[in-house]
Amino acid sequence: MSDSYSISYSVDSPKPSNPSSQHSSDSPLVAFATCDLVPVNSELLLMISRETGQQQMIASQVVEALKTCVQFRSIDHHTSRLCATRPELKGQEGVVRQTLQQLTDSGFLTQAASLRDRLDAEVAAELAPTRIFVITCDRPEQLQRLLESMLRSAGLSTYEALFLIDDSKLAESREQNQAVLDRFNSSSAIDMQYLGAAEQDELLHKLIDELPGHEEGIRFLIDPDRWRGCPTYGRSRTLALMHSFGRRLIVLDDDILCQAVLPAVPEEGVFIGSNGAREASFFTDRESLISAGALHEKSPLDLHNQYLGRPLGSTLISLAGGAIPIDWFTGGNAAMTNIWSADSKVLVTQCGAWGDPGTGDAHWILNLSEHSISRLLTAGNGMAAAVEDRNAWLGAPNYSVMKIAFMSQMTGLDNTELLPPYFTAFRGEDLLFASLVEALHPRGAVLECGFAVPHLPENRSVKSIKEPIASAGGVGLFASYLTNQIDYTDASEPEERIGMIAVDLRRLTTKSNSDLLLDYRREVAKAQASLLNTVSNQQANTRDFGSANWQGYLDRAVSELQAALQREWSPKDIKEVSNDASLDEIFEGFRNMLTGYAAALDAWPSIRERLWVSG
Repeated sequence: MSDSYSISYSVDSPKPSNPSSQHSSDSPLVAFATCDLVPVNSELLLMISRETGQQQMIASQVVEALKTCVQFRSIDHHTSRLCATRPELKGQEGVVRQTLQQLTDSGFLTQAASLRDRLDAEVAAELAPTRIFVITCDRPEQLQRLLESMLRSAGLSTYEALFLIDDSKLAESREQNQAVLDRFNSSSAIDMQYLGAAEQDELLHKLIDELPGHEEGIRFLIDPDRWRGCPTYGRSRTLALMHSFGRRLIVLDDDILCQAVLPAVPEEGVFIGSNGAREASFFTDRESLISAGALHEKSPLDLHNQYLGRPLGSTLISLAGGAIPIDWFTGGNAAMTNIWSADSKVLVTQCGAWGDPGTGDAHWILNLSEHSISRLLTAGNGMAAAVEDRNAWLGAPNYSVMKIAFMSQMTGLDNTELLPPYFTAFRGEDLLFASLVEALHPRGAVLECGFAVPHLPENRSVKSIKEPIASAGGVGLFASYLTNQIDYTDASEPEERIGMIAVDLRRLTTKSNSDLLLDYRREVAKAQASLLNTVSNQQANTRDFGSANWQGYLDRAVSELQAALQREWSPKDIKEVSNDASLDEIFEGFRNMLTGYAAALDAWPSIRERLWVSG
């Protein structure tokens, strides 16, 4: 049995505060990333490089140290960190440096320079037209505010078509939305088409008539009666995909403004492979938040559209204005970035939020960098209020290229490629979509743009920092499970991959309730253990900040997570699950959802073929 280390990365990986300050041009960046490890005995492993084919016996203790060297850093940086963090290496700088140099020379450490050379090439590509989609649900006042901002800031006539997808449950909201749209169209250079209940129903029955063998999957995706009483966050996004096959699209939430706000704390360069590169700043109130925002000269639509669907090599060269600087790779996770080549495509573009960060709870601050935490602790209204008032900037300080997408209130998607449909209901649909994009296109890239859009929902529910930190999971937990199943050496086409995922979903439905329960507990424990590790690192890195509130919060997090790891969690603990449901009913509902989504994935290529936009 081999212990593969070819892909293993964390979205919480730290990033340098400034790439250019972390690396000297004469010091190569290296990382341990692409080796398979075969245990031989308790003291030795056979290490096989997937880049060079070289193999070598190596001590288990050395491997454990190497497993922490997954980010591109100089040999001196790796040496200093290893000797400072591993007691058995204290005072052994010379030996450690020599060992790392030998492993580099023999091809067991990946060099950033080889990756840079592979990416640093222009690739010709003809970009498809772009369609704009606004999705709304029972918020006509905010819809009007968004559309007015689009008229002020966006060159809308450059886009092929505009659509409003109305998922409102209230008849009054639908009427108001149509009136808002009529006013918009009277002033816009290009009309926005309305896709309301009647239009959606027409599409539903058209697809069922033309693809009767896929009725179950079609209804799972877009039939509102199938999800009566459930929050259908993913349904509108799937409808946007259905109306843009063969095109690029940009999807806007209805509670944003069509403005590009520059980062509150900008940085030079581009981060390549540093997932989790977002930073945050905090403002005392809505007024100070708005007054602090400096607008980009371009529309956020144009900024998304500039790179969406482009080859990665051409994108990076454009951002660099020439050759790609080697410093951009500093701190990047080598296992992720080593998958890319110049012709890898930017499949998703996303941006930050200026205002409400849009996170599911208040505990997103646990994943922030030390710089962001420092800004949190010096916010004028105190730590708790700074989080709960939700007047913040959360975004990238510059452009960042990564593997897995985050949540974004304005998102660009390259729908010329086979993208998956969104899971129809419940929160976490964006995380599941991102995992499936990665599964279908393991060589694809996500571009976090260096700007934010104002995200200003009204009547916001307060997400208290006092709420429990340990989570029972949900759709996002299933997304993590699917991500961990990805085989990055599989060269199957996306059409084959989506079919294999459907087969795997059906395979899960055959498991017994007891096995499903144990699988669920395992995944919850993995998520909680990962968060506990993050919190422990925060305790060590921010101990000198001198904030009793922050350290008390971290101590509480450790206590809650340690207790959670001892607890026998049940699916009944998931927020979306009815308190009255029995375990048998919960697992039956889980199987029904897996069966339905598997049917939807099976139907998706046929739906795509039927609705492909030509011309």
